[in-house]
Amino acid sequence: MLAGRAQGWASPGGSRGLLLLPFLLGLLMVMINATEREESQEMLEELNDASTETPETMSSELSRVSPHSSWLVFRRNSNKGENRRTKPSKRPSKHGLPGPPGPPGPQGPPGPPAPLLPQQEELIQELHLKLKEMAGGGCVLCERSPRVATSFHSRLHHGLSIPRRSLLELLPFSKPSDSEQSLQRGQGFNASNGRYTAPVSGFYQLTASLLIEPSERPQARLRDSVRAAICIESLCQGNVSVESVIGVGTGGGIFSILLTGTLYLQAGEYVSVFVDNATGSAVTVLHDSLFSGILLGV
Repeated sequence: MLAGRAQGWASPGGSRGLLLLPFLLGLLMVMINATEREESQEMLEELNDASTETPETMSSELSRVSPHSSWLVFRRNSNKGENRRTKPSKRPSKHGLPGPPGPPGPQGPPGPPAPLLPQQEELIQELHLKLKEMAGGGCVLCERSPRVATSFHSRLHHGLSIPRRSLLELLPFSKPSDSEQSLQRGQGFNASNGRYTAPVSGFYQLTASLLIEPSERPQARLRDSVRAAICIESLCQGNVSVESVIGVGTGGGIFSILLTGTLYLQAGEYVSVFVDNATGSAVTVLHDSLFSGILLGV
């Protein structure tokens, strides 16, 4: 319309039309700018309405949104939720850089013991029953003090000389003194022949402590020795025995032989002490020599 008017005004007179042309161009630019501002205002109002609408409303009106408005919505919501940009902290740490981990702390106190499982309790009860059966129906050591059934303690009555290259049984022994009466149990030891007879079958702890004095001899030999043994039924070679061998030196003087061990004796068997002199001269077993025994168990 404005272009038609401009052409009508410019046709009658060329000079008048040229004068009005700048004015018409300026008016046209003003009208275009006003139209663009109105469109921009309408787009902003649409965007504000779109931001307050629910996703269902936006999805229903998605076809009416222009690409330009979509870009503006994307820019406004790009810094929210998971897409939010975190700004690095500008404050420096007061403690500086983190150091290496420290050593482990001390171990805590042990906890309470765990309760026994049902299977463990059953095993313990079965073990107690087995022990009672083995002890004859009860624990002897737990219920009462064990009683010594038989024991003996005696010393050689007088010194006994043993010739060279000979084997002798030690006898007789003296009766126990008043201080040694408490060590006697039973009547199994015969002091006259030096033999102890086992009243019951069982394990016996037997001990013999002998003091031996060699006689003077012109020259000692390396193979000279004295052997002592506690033998069963006087059979030192055929039965198990407790024995010890000691060499006789050239210095002379009294020496001792200690025999101690456990033998199993049947009821009625006896034990005694034998000394085998394998030196070139006689030796004497002194009267302070000791022979003792005690029943350990059946």
